[in-house]
Amino acid sequence: MTSEFRGRVPTLWQGKGIAQRMTSRLTSGRKTLVIADSEVRIPRLAARPTGIIEMDPSSADARTVADIAARIARRRPDVILAVGGGTVLDAAKIAALALSPTRTLDFVMERAAGEALVFLPDVRPPVDIVAVPTTLGTSSETNSVGILTNARGHRLMIGRALRPRHALLDPENLMTLSAAAVREGALEAFLRLAGASTSAHRSSRARRDAVALGRAILATADARADSLDDLLRLARLSAATQRTAALQGADRYAPRHWYLANEVAFALGERKMAATAAIIAAVWQRICGEDSRWGDRASLEHFWGRAATVLSLPPHPVRGIAELIERWAIARPPTPDDRDVDRIAAATENAWGARRPMLAGLIHRDFRDVLLASAWSDRRGVAHDGPPTRGGGERHGPRQ
Repeated sequence: MTSEFRGRVPTLWQGKGIAQRMTSRLTSGRKTLVIADSEVRIPRLAARPTGIIEMDPSSADARTVADIAARIARRRPDVILAVGGGTVLDAAKIAALALSPTRTLDFVMERAAGEALVFLPDVRPPVDIVAVPTTLGTSSETNSVGILTNARGHRLMIGRALRPRHALLDPENLMTLSAAAVREGALEAFLRLAGASTSAHRSSRARRDAVALGRAILATADARADSLDDLLRLARLSAATQRTAALQGADRYAPRHWYLANEVAFALGERKMAATAAIIAAVWQRICGEDSRWGDRASLEHFWGRAATVLSLPPHPVRGIAELIERWAIARPPTPDDRDVDRIAAATENAWGARRPMLAGLIHRDFRDVLLASAWSDRRGVAHDGPPTRGGGERHGPRQ
């Protein structure tokens, strides 16, 4: 059902017009099913596809994935062409598990009903997926992560069965993104590097790769970043976070801000990066205050001190990230009320904290303190020693 796929990363194709050329080539003579955002243009194929499934990413959830999976199981394609942002690519990757002979999809759905993090059985992808991203920053086209939204929250799944076979980076598919969406995507890619860099257990190569990519992302996004060359460069840099040593390390849960932002986004119905922009400075304040449960101060300062100099941002990570979010006008949610704060704190502890390895040792009051110190859109300042901040993509998993 799938071609030989021994590599750890997909084959990456990049350039202006590459989506049109390569989708035609990669689907020629093969039974092809298209899964696409209903608002995007589908690249022309070599032959008529066996079916086209259009979806609205704003309402995608476990029921959407189950419906797509049922249609995949009926059609049994040789290749799936997934076109859209991270939500669409994730849905296609998870739904494609319907073709796995080991009932992997049933396992995922059942585990996700009770667990926030699901590790898949170590099996090969059951079908070739050609991923064509139309947003920046998620890296879903190159990683082995998927997000499934059910009644309990955004559930994280990890396994090589979710990794696409081909990734097509075409700046023509990114031309309609607003300047705000481009910078939000760039921030997502940058914070993926920064989150991994809060771990003390990193090789010198991982540190170098993270800094080099972080500097390049900041420099490119801080300019206008509206040309095809700039858009392609940001897409390549986001993909490179998954294709270099930048995220490697012994601590697979190092981007600990992600788990809290995940619960904020679900509880408030916000985009993941809006939620992240609100809480990141408060989380880094804990790290810089040497609360090692959130991360290692020296490692974060090493990364920030080398990456942020490209924009002359403040050398203190907390002040610096707050200024970057302000400078790029990243949208943030309004201040949650006390009931929402308690609900988010409880959900975070239940899903990720306490005795769980993701946020080990962190409990309700820790998350509540961070949320109360966060920078919401209608509130001035965060609880740190830097200047006050003024209120003004999609989401994705932390690593892999």
